[in-house]
Amino acid sequence: MVQLLPLRRRGETSFVTLTLIEPDATTLVDEIEHLQGAVRIVRDLWPFEVDAWVVLPDHLHAVLTLPFRDDDLSIRLSTIKARFAACVSKRAMTPSQIAAGGAHLWSPHDKIEPIRTRAEMETFRRHCWTDPVRHGFVSDPHDWPCSSYHRNSRTDPRNTEPLATIRASA
Repeated sequence: MVQLLPLRRRGETSFVTLTLIEPDATTLVDEIEHLQGAVRIVRDLWPFEVDAWVVLPDHLHAVLTLPFRDDDLSIRLSTIKARFAACVSKRAMTPSQIAAGGAHLWSPHDKIEPIRTRAEMETFRRHCWTDPVRHGFVSDPHDWPCSSYHRNSRTDPRNTEPLATIRASA
């Protein structure tokens, strides 16, 4: 018996970590509007879904899903990084980064982990939401403004877990 695949199916989903080269930098939160703008432009060029994300001062985590039959995550990540570096104000860069035209703003080693199961998806979504708590920036995920926690907690019917549980598990 032949099984037919659904006509519309989600593509590959990955957990991504992008890190600035300067470990104590605050550039990502200082220049969040530029980062969001870079992501919007890249999504217009090469569509993808942002299932969850969090932006911390020197790194970001995201759960990204590509369209069906599209596996080119690298073009999206490299373009986001390049557009952000081009837009970020020079006051946010070190002298060596300015001299290099912003090319050395990002660490060259992106961390990309494929997500294969619903349980893995939930683990990585939770990681995005609780990372500001783990790093000591806030005591409650709701208090960190640069996160999809706010969007997901309002729109995701699976997110019925009390905040206290999320805080305790961080």
